[in-house]
Amino acid sequence: MIGDHYENKKKAVLDVCKRYLRFRGATDDGVDAAFLKDRVKALEDGRYVLVVVGEVKAGKSTFINALLGERILPTDILQSSSAVVEICKAEKKYVEIRYADGHAETVHDNPSTPDLDEAFERLRQIGAIQDKYRYIPHTLIDADIAAGKIKPGRPLPIAELEEKSRLRLQGKETLIQEYVKSRSLADIPEQITFGFPLKYAFDGLRLVDSPGVSARGGVQDATYTYLQEANAVLLVHSLESPVESSSFYDFITQVVPNRTRETLFLVLTKSGGKSKIAVDEKVRQTRRQYDKEFAQHRVLHVDSILKIVSDEIEQFDSAASLKQYYRKQKEHFEAKYEREQSQEWRDEAVNFDIKLRLLNDILAHDDIRDDSDRETVQSELRKLSNFDEMERVIEKFSDQEAPRLQLSELLTTVKHGYDTQATNLQQDLDLWAKKRKHLQTFENEIREIQDRLDEYQLSMNEFVEKEVNPVFIGRSASYRIAIEQIRDGHIKQITSAAANDTVKRVLANFHDAMSALADDRESEIRSLFEDELRRLGGKFEAKYSITVPTVDISGITAKAREAAYRERKVSRKPKGFWEWTKKVLTLGMAKFTRKQGVYDSQAHLSEFKRLACLVVEEHKEKFPGLVSSLIENFTKNFRSSLKSLIASRNKELEKIKTAQATNEELLADIAAAEQKKKDLAAEVSRLSDMLGDIQ
Repeated sequence: MIGDHYENKKKAVLDVCKRYLRFRGATDDGVDAAFLKDRVKALEDGRYVLVVVGEVKAGKSTFINALLGERILPTDILQSSSAVVEICKAEKKYVEIRYADGHAETVHDNPSTPDLDEAFERLRQIGAIQDKYRYIPHTLIDADIAAGKIKPGRPLPIAELEEKSRLRLQGKETLIQEYVKSRSLADIPEQITFGFPLKYAFDGLRLVDSPGVSARGGVQDATYTYLQEANAVLLVHSLESPVESSSFYDFITQVVPNRTRETLFLVLTKSGGKSKIAVDEKVRQTRRQYDKEFAQHRVLHVDSILKIVSDEIEQFDSAASLKQYYRKQKEHFEAKYEREQSQEWRDEAVNFDIKLRLLNDILAHDDIRDDSDRETVQSELRKLSNFDEMERVIEKFSDQEAPRLQLSELLTTVKHGYDTQATNLQQDLDLWAKKRKHLQTFENEIREIQDRLDEYQLSMNEFVEKEVNPVFIGRSASYRIAIEQIRDGHIKQITSAAANDTVKRVLANFHDAMSALADDRESEIRSLFEDELRRLGGKFEAKYSITVPTVDISGITAKAREAAYRERKVSRKPKGFWEWTKKVLTLGMAKFTRKQGVYDSQAHLSEFKRLACLVVEEHKEKFPGLVSSLIENFTKNFRSSLKSLIASRNKELEKIKTAQATNEELLADIAAAEQKKKDLAAEVSRLSDMLGDIQ
């Protein structure tokens, strides 16, 4: 770990942060104090959160089980609960559940019952849901019960539940009332912690399994909320789904802007059973498509089930014995499903069927047979699972990068605050000195500074109204020509396409082109503001000898993009183009098969092209709204931040101006300010040394 003295460095950073928070008081120096306090508390609690996220059925829970080498998470629990599962380092396994009524329970594994995994079974029970309730938004209902918004016997907010869950609930009122009566605050988990003997060097690292980001029934809202507290993010995406899918891209665009590439991973799962050439090509394609968001070595492919099979073979004397076990388990759960029609038994049967199929594929290799020794088969399983590389990346992150990032992030934030305070303090010292020499000159100068600050704020507001909004918002926005060009070019390619696959490729290229256009507009707006802040700040310093407030453009950009895409998500506007494409293919096939009795490929292609053109038109019309939302959120946050900084500075200036003091008291104030200046310089110097040591 960093210098092998992490605990000492951690204590030093905590001291620095707490000293800074006391030192700054109520002054606005551009640092979000509430956010900093949350990060400090996480460091105090020994929590560095690596949250695993992805779409439903991407294999998140299976991936975590494979990574840890043991099945600790039921693979469908998080579609039955809005609570995330946080896995922390512990000597022995346990699960702790905190419920909505405030009570908590802890279940430890019992050494006297080695065949029973008590912690796992309790977690499975929490996630269990009767099949009849699977198609109502039970997670949203639980949340509303916990909040007191839904109670037995009272009218149900059906319209609100439909809007939030995107499920049609008309006719299901009786079933929902039945579910509500079966639930109480004592049944609803709000926080789940799973203790496990993690092998990672960094004791503070916590793995978090989160609900699917495209889950129906409102489950994904818990994921978006939890992401705000995460230090790092590992995105899981199935190779069975296109990496170009709009829902996946939209999620990345919401997550990535808030983080550096150092804290992001992208893992492509379910690579087993696919050719090495196909997998390698998909990885290369993904790295190209998301090269700005992810470092190349952080985009990996794995097959979690192959890794699990490689772990489970150790319990058997041969691959043949493991095959026989999988076959019997598959038949056992298929029979249970036939008797009870339970989704749980169906999922178990499918799970063993996949394991059996993958194991058979391995044993069908020319150099491996059923009677091959166990170590040979296990070695092949691990190689094809690619988990050796995955584990190296995570272990390096845990051992070296995560603790360094956690500490350096805090130190960098505090240093920014001190630098701003030092600039303001020097200006205050100059004013104190003038007050001592000539009171009238001093008061005139303060009024001059306040006037200049108001002028600066007005100038930036005028810049927004005259230089920004006309360029980016409205029908005269400059990028509208580019939209039309992108639209025309891709419509032309669609109409001339000779095959469905060509149309799909054109749609994917269209999505990439529109996404790149959005990224360019964001980059352009950010550069415009940064350039204007430098230009106007330099002008005011040269002309009036004052330093104007510095606005955190990076933070504003992240908030603006997150808000814009969140509004896009919540608005439930038309689906992404890949969802459209799937619908078009399905409907087109059905239409032409039904109409003519046989599949008419040309008729289908013609209809597919027509609908694909509609997709392009739909996204072309929707794009200006997204850009407008981005700009409006950006300018709103900018104005709010600038107003707060100037108000804080004016308050400090007014305090200096109205202070009644004798010459001796003025000298004392100056001496105090000089001492504060020295203290600031010492803190900044200490911070610079600490950052250098950590880096």
